[in-house]
Formats: sequence, structure tokens, C-alpha cells
Amino acid sequence: MSRRIAILVLLLGMAIGLQPVGLSNAPAAPVAVAAALPQQQDATLRLDWVPGPHHIGPALALERGYYAAEGINLRMGEGTGSGVTVQAVAANQDTFGFADAGTMTTAVARGVPVTMVANTTPRSPIGVIYLPPTAINSPQDLSGKSIGAAAGDASLTALPAVARLNGVNPDSYRVVTIEAATKVPALLQRRVDTIVGFRFGDYLRAWTENPDVRIHLYADWGVNTLGNGYITHERTVRERPDLVRGFVRATLRGWKDAAADQPAGVAALLRQFPNTREDFLVAGLPMVIEHFYSDATRGHPLGWMAEQDWAQTVSVLREYGGMEGNPSMTSLYTNDFVPQD
Repeated sequence: MSRRIAILVLLLGMAIGLQPVGLSNAPAAPVAVAAALPQQQDATLRLDWVPGPHHIGPALALERGYYAAEGINLRMGEGTGSGVTVQAVAANQDTFGFADAGTMTTAVARGVPVTMVANTTPRSPIGVIYLPPTAINSPQDLSGKSIGAAAGDASLTALPAVARLNGVNPDSYRVVTIEAATKVPALLQRRVDTIVGFRFGDYLRAWTENPDVRIHLYADWGVNTLGNGYITHERTVRERPDLVRGFVRATLRGWKDAAADQPAGVAALLRQFPNTREDFLVAGLPMVIEHFYSDATRGHPLGWMAEQDWAQTVSVLREYGGMEGNPSMTSLYTNDFVPQD
């Protein structure tokens, strides 16, 4: 009789989820989580370039199941430039994209139906990169220097704005147009005095080869053009707002986790894209985190965008980037999907 009671107690304990003494943990938790997941809808995220430290947030969110918890079956793909990413999203080849705000703005001015729904680099990551003993301590130090830049690069477009704002004659320095892939070698081999570029791109590549390399950001000299953010088609915003809201929430959750646990973020991206250089990710992620907020967005939630930053971006593009038209702020971005907590 006592044996029968013991068996009944054991069965009852198993039915209500208690673990019998002496038995190993059963994989019940994943089953419960899977059962609780909402119905999944497919979506894609097209990056702007090959994976790097500024792509870690979504990789960590994907690994930790944050998109799945929002009902999103997300696939991430490498990019070949922000312009291509913008066009892919506009053509509904990808649901979401991660692209340079300036590139997107120029496209919107031409009537391309995309908009930005969150931005994690509102503090501009472009600047002047140099190798001591060359010294660039202020914009005035650009006078008499040769500056390597790739044609059409955002950092080259904004350079005259930096010069004008700080009283530097653009004719006082010499721009040397070189291919994007040869900018860093040209600097390290001292074929130019400086180059202009992206902090966790050109600067990071140069720094990993020579840690004496320095950068001064345009944002510190008064010109803050927005960096990369997350874009989608206007129709997706109108017709699938829950998808957009879930994507933004999961992505920003991944970025917050990456800031709190950087090794986990690096490891997640390496598992997703194993050919990525780990030293780039380790060195670059702290830099990315430093660009989470601009002066105008500080005090607001991560991902939130300020009209002040957008206005300066548009102004620089119209005055120096050859952009025609004047797109409205409402056509460029929305903060409606950024969580307010």
C-alpha cells in the first residue's frame, strides 16, 4: 500500500512540474517557451555592409529569441552599401534595412518610399583620421593638409560644412580622391596627411594596424549628421505596424543587452557570421555604444531621433551633397515605434 502511494505521489509531482529526486533536468522549459510564442511571420534585415560591431544588437536579439517572442522569424543578411540596402527595402526585397541616414534621405528626396523607424547611431561616427606626428587638434589644423577621401563618401560631403562652421577656407586644404579600399593604406603609408571616414570602419581598421591612429569627430566640431538606423517601406509602416513595433522593440532590446554584456554580443555575431574578425568586434563595440546618443537625443530612449539632428543632416545634404528637394521630417522618420521605457 505504501508503495502504491509513493508511485501516486511521484506521478502527481511529475504532472505539476516537480522534479523527482535523483532524475536529471528534463527539457521542459524550451517546450513551454515554444508553446507560448505567438504565430511567426517571416521578415528580413539587410545590413549596410559586411558584418561589424555596429551590427551586434540584432544578432544578439536573434540568438536570445527576442524576435521570435515578437512573432518574427527574422533572417539577417550582409549588405553591399547603404544605397543598395535602401533600394532593396524600397523594392520589398527585404522587410527592414540598416542604412546610413544621409543615403536614405537622398533617396527619399527622389521619391523612394522608405522611412527610418529607429536610429542607434544618432551621434555622427564620421570624422578626420590622422597619424601622429601629424596633429589635427582643431578644424583650423586642416589648413595646408592633404585629405584622402572616396568620391561620394558621407564624410567628404560633410567636410565643407565643418570647415565653414569653424571659419576654415575649404580652399586651404587639398582633397585627394582615392578608392575607399585604399584610404587606410594611404594614411598608414603617409601618402596623405589625413583621411576622412567612419569611426568603426576606416578608423577601426587603421587602429587595429597602428594604435597610434587618432580621430576627431565632426560632431565635436559642431556638425552632427545622423549615422545608421533601421528603415522599412512606408507601406509596411501603414499596413503592418505591429511587425514594425515588434522588430524595433526586439532590436533595441538586443542592443541594450550588448551594452550590458559585450562578450555575449561579440559571440552572438561571430556565431551568426563566423568569418567576421573578432578583434574588430571587440575593439569596435565600445565605440558603437558611445554613439548611442547625440546631444539632442540624450535623456530620451535608445533609438529615438531628434528633429534637430535630422534638420542638420538635410541641410548638409542640400548645401554640399547636391541633394535636390526638401523632404519633410514626417517622410524621413518616425519615433512611434520606439519603446518609451
